[in-house]
Amino acid sequence: MTTGRTGRTSTFDPPVRVSHQGREFHICIDLPDTTEEQIRIDLEKTALTLSIVRDGSVDKKILRIPEGLRLFRKKVTSGMLEIILEKPAT
Repeated sequence: MTTGRTGRTSTFDPPVRVSHQGREFHICIDLPDTTEEQIRIDLEKTALTLSIVRDGSVDKKILRIPEGLRLFRKKVTSGMLEIILEKPAT
């Protein structure tokens, strides 16, 4: 699939670890040689879409998550992306 100026789009399957504690869900994804600027995260209902833009192409990974979570924080450290999602207080 071609998407305008970014070239090709494909899916990829990096190692993913998911854990949760209390109201927080932690998602850790191995992304060697990837900078924070190359990463885009889209969150819609029960789908978290991770897009990595490199060398004119876009690689995407879709993760299913519980409904109602919101993006709290993301950080990249030594090739590891950590995404923290949070359940709203009830």
